[in-house]
Amino acid sequence: MKKTLIIAFALIALVGLQADAQVSHSSTTVLPISNTTNACTSTDGAGGVSDTIAFAETGTISDVDVAVEIIHTWRSDLQFHVEYSVGAAGAIVLAADHDGGDDDYYATFDDEAGMLCSDATMCGSGSAICVSGSPATCMPDVALSAFDGLTSPGTWTLMVCDDAGGDDGELMGWTVTVDGDGDLPVELMSFMVE
Repeated sequence: MKKTLIIAFALIALVGLQADAQVSHSSTTVLPISNTTNACTSTDGAGGVSDTIAFAETGTISDVDVAVEIIHTWRSDLQFHVEYSVGAAGAIVLAADHDGGDDDYYATFDDEAGMLCSDATMCGSGSAICVSGSPATCMPDVALSAFDGLTSPGTWTLMVCDDAGGDDGELMGWTVTVDGDGDLPVELMSFMVE
């Protein structure tokens, strides 16, 4: 009896890690956001609440996207940034005081989106697109490409603050999606022995 071994991979050919792998990790830690307790100490989100996501995977980063889910009664009070523990990229400002008064901030920050999140048709100037249920995909205030070329493993930190009194909310969760090469995990799609 002849046996055939068939293995199918989602992200690489059998010749090696030639294609990018993609990994996402999320945090669903709910944190309060208020000017009373989480006032901004700078214009990039410092002084607010912070949450971390650890990546154990190894590889070289080629792209980063960050998604946030924030409930807040005055979006333009919010400032937030993301930092990475490896390399010297520093704080990358995702959003600072976008919009003139709509609520909430549900968005995926992606350098390739083609439009800034602060644009009037996205999350700025009275736009309602960032509210719960209709998240935007748009470009951050500062490009996430500053993380390209850095290596994993490492820890990502999101900081969110409120720079004005009278309104508050909560960070409901956030996600970091990293593309890269090296030993980033490969999803085994099927395994069959005949």
